[in-house]
Amino acid sequence: MLSRRSFLSVSGVALAASVAGSLEVMAVQPTEPDHVILGCRDLDEGIAYMERLSGYRAAFGGSHPGRGTRNALLKLGYHSYLEILALDPAQPQLNWHKEIAALEEPLLVGWAVPGKNLDHYAANLRAKRIGCVGPTAGSRTKPNGEVLRWKTVMLEDDKAGILPFYIEWAADSPHPSSDAPGACLLDRIYHTGQVIQTPAPGPDFHRMIMPDAPPAQLRVFIVGRFGVFELKSRAIPSEAWSKGPLP
Repeated sequence: MLSRRSFLSVSGVALAASVAGSLEVMAVQPTEPDHVILGCRDLDEGIAYMERLSGYRAAFGGSHPGRGTRNALLKLGYHSYLEILALDPAQPQLNWHKEIAALEEPLLVGWAVPGKNLDHYAANLRAKRIGCVGPTAGSRTKPNGEVLRWKTVMLEDDKAGILPFYIEWAADSPHPSSDAPGACLLDRIYHTGQVIQTPAPGPDFHRMIMPDAPPAQLRVFIVGRFGVFELKSRAIPSEAWSKGPLP
């Protein structure tokens, strides 16, 4: 298990070194998330769910115009927060995190890493043939009328929220954690299993599902009023690149 100050994520670029499939895992740099996103169908139900787990009641944050969602927030320590994301009944269409409409229970659907100069970052991803979207501008208006603005770069395939997206807040926008309620602390965040992020390393490689490996799943442990609790994403099969003919 990894602490919040020394988070190490297995990036999912495991490569099969032979037909037999011995795997080499490449890790990304340690980081602390800007925020984690808990998806749910109904915002009031999501707020009540988190209150039962954490002992703190999340505050309504606002709606995301054109995306069909609205949120509520809880503090996760210094400069980090938990976003409860749900359908916005005042908007006609859900255009973001469409999976939340079918959720039977709250699940993690994504997490954000703070970044700067996202144009440069997106260009680097595309140079590596990693599909991404953005930088895309976003905003929401808080209940007090203050407008928050940001930009994001998202992977085209974030593996059910296991892989992060990148966010850059506008210089004139305070960070949402500054006035989010609660006194939760992010204890640790990691994922089990293996997922692929990079393109195939060569023409002889193919994607291999590993049914006997632990499933890939994002896991977040948070310290609340009642102690430590866990949030999880949907589990998906582990995968890797394998060199050689298809089985």
